[in-house]
Amino acid sequence: MRIKVILNPKAHGGEAAGHAEQVKSLFTAYGLNFELAFTDHEGDGARLAKEAIERGFQVIVAAGGDGLAGEVAGALVGSQAVFGMVPLGSGDDFAKSLKIGRSIPQAVEAIRDRQTMMVDAGIVGSPLPGGQKLERYFFNCVGIGLDGEVIIEKQKIKGLRDLKLYLYATFKALLRYRGQRMSFDFGQGKIWHQTLVAEITNGKSVGGGYYLNPGAKVDDGLLDLCLIHKLTWLEFFLHVPKTFKGKHTEIRQVTMGKLTRVTVESEIPMSAQVDGELWPYVHRFDISIVPRALQCIAGKDDAGERLKSFS
Repeated sequence: MRIKVILNPKAHGGEAAGHAEQVKSLFTAYGLNFELAFTDHEGDGARLAKEAIERGFQVIVAAGGDGLAGEVAGALVGSQAVFGMVPLGSGDDFAKSLKIGRSIPQAVEAIRDRQTMMVDAGIVGSPLPGGQKLERYFFNCVGIGLDGEVIIEKQKIKGLRDLKLYLYATFKALLRYRGQRMSFDFGQGKIWHQTLVAEITNGKSVGGGYYLNPGAKVDDGLLDLCLIHKLTWLEFFLHVPKTFKGKHTEIRQVTMGKLTRVTVESEIPMSAQVDGELWPYVHRFDISIVPRALQCIAGKDDAGERLKSFS
């Protein structure tokens, strides 16, 4: 089994670079046949993944955060390569859905044990001026509205990590963004809502610990929607802590649902993040799902039993 490891040294505010030797040592200790490459610019993850496919690597591992994971995994759709992840990012939400968590040794152990699950892929697209269209796969989430503004603020903050970083970035974003009117079309016409954030996910966790769609599964053929309507400051601070344990689903300002496709539009350009990466401001999102799109290495299932094995 030949393994290509693609590591983003800039993940987690640059802390991922300090884990490179640990990653190499663990792969070596487990007797794995691997080759390590580093990303430097946006798009390197997809480019290196495609090159690895052409060179015959059976397993391609994204060592970084959700952004790199989504980029590498998207490049593997339609190939025979198996996707693996070593969590080195600020959130690592997709790793949680793969039952790996945030443990580097546990992730490498899962790669050694060769246990996999078939995972769905989302597709998000937006029309651009001039008739062009921006489109990509996503594997964890698309967050429209406040989520995009949070990513903008997150990029400005120094010295904070993990959930603390996302919480402070959320507070900063709320100082200037209070939501906007969006339409949602699930195939039966537009429904308008005054929306703070529309979180459309394949996985159950976003932002390093917000369980906005706690019932989501990456292998059920469905996307999950958490639509949070406009909140007062008091409502925000009262209800947001409930999302850490997925206890927000019954409050009146939240609408939950499952879908296979949706079009989201607004007269005012919307900000968004896709697998933790900033998306350009656009007026429209077309989102759908491709069931069982990718074979992914996973940890133990909820019953503690191993999943399908590959050779």
